[in-house]
Amino acid sequence: MSCAVRARGTLTAVLAAVLIGGALALPAAGDDPAPVVNFSARNVLPNAPVAITGTLVNGAADAGRQVQLYERRAPFPGTWAVLQEGAAGADGSYSFSVVPVRKAYYSIVAPATATAGREASPGLLVTVRRKVSIKVSDRTPRKNQLVRFSGFIAPSYPLGPGAVATLQRRDKSGSFTNVKAALLKAAGDFTSYRVRIRLKSPGIYRIAVPSSTYYGSGASVAVVVRVHR
Repeated sequence: MSCAVRARGTLTAVLAAVLIGGALALPAAGDDPAPVVNFSARNVLPNAPVAITGTLVNGAADAGRQVQLYERRAPFPGTWAVLQEGAAGADGSYSFSVVPVRKAYYSIVAPATATAGREASPGLLVTVRRKVSIKVSDRTPRKNQLVRFSGFIAPSYPLGPGAVATLQRRDKSGSFTNVKAALLKAAGDFTSYRVRIRLKSPGIYRIAVPSSTYYGSGASVAVVVRVHR
């Protein structure tokens, strides 16, 4: 799929918002037909690039047409603003690349022309999750031995009653269930956690942290703990 999109900078370099008759022009409105929109990922770690690609409604008939990428960042409800602009390729395709700094909605808009009506996709969420590390004091403990799970979370988590790290264990269905939670603590540019528990049986464990205003929920890799008698 060919494409001739020309990015014109970040949010601060383009229009802060598009105004029509003094009101904010929302990306998807009324009966606007929606172009095809594809994301390379919808849940990413910080600093991970996301490709947003697709095709305008009329395909090759939309070649060269202006294409706008809108963004609405957390905290929500937030405000829609043009993030990048470009032109559709010969087959009506487009392509943008973004590096979300926090969770945000994205929408593709092709403004109306003298011969074609406006096209606009609904806003689609891309979540940025925190990175969670995990360290186990002993991966082969004896039954009823006290084991410590610890690590760091980045970006840092705002401290408060809901700022917890939850130890989870995978059940027979493959889902993770909560075992024990502990309050997070400040650790410079990061947030730290420490969960201690006496293990009675082997299992696969991980640490999960809840979502917040700017970031989605996150979880560490799963680790195997083999308990023996």
